[in-house]
Amino acid sequence: MIKKAIFFSVLFAGFETAVQAQTQFEAPLCAAAKNQQVIELVYDKDKSKGCEPRIVDVHQVAIGKNGQLYMRGWQRRGCTKGRDFEAMRTYRFDKIKSVVSIDGTFGEKSEAKKQEGWDGCLGSNCFIEKNICE
Repeated sequence: MIKKAIFFSVLFAGFETAVQAQTQFEAPLCAAAKNQQVIELVYDKDKSKGCEPRIVDVHQVAIGKNGQLYMRGWQRRGCTKGRDFEAMRTYRFDKIKSVVSIDGTFGEKSEAKKQEGWDGCLGSNCFIEKNICE
């Protein structure tokens, strides 16, 4: 019985930490999406790979069918698969390490992609339950 209690305490503590990591970025990323702000983002293993912080135009924040939070935006700079290139990207909140709002405006490509909207799918994988803000 004690082993079960310890297991659930450890399991719950890990879950609580993941939830806190997600929610700390929800308000600033929603503000960025609503105000068409540009952010500097440190993501997952960027530092260990020697990557500069990513520069992202925030388009929307959504909740996935798995209960996780996601951010979608136009990445202007960043280490993606070993190279730096501009593209639409979807970021998992649990892999975001830091977010800082910076000066900048959306470029033409970014603005066009935002106007297209997003159906919550990457290819045939439709994993977004609902948009929180955009």
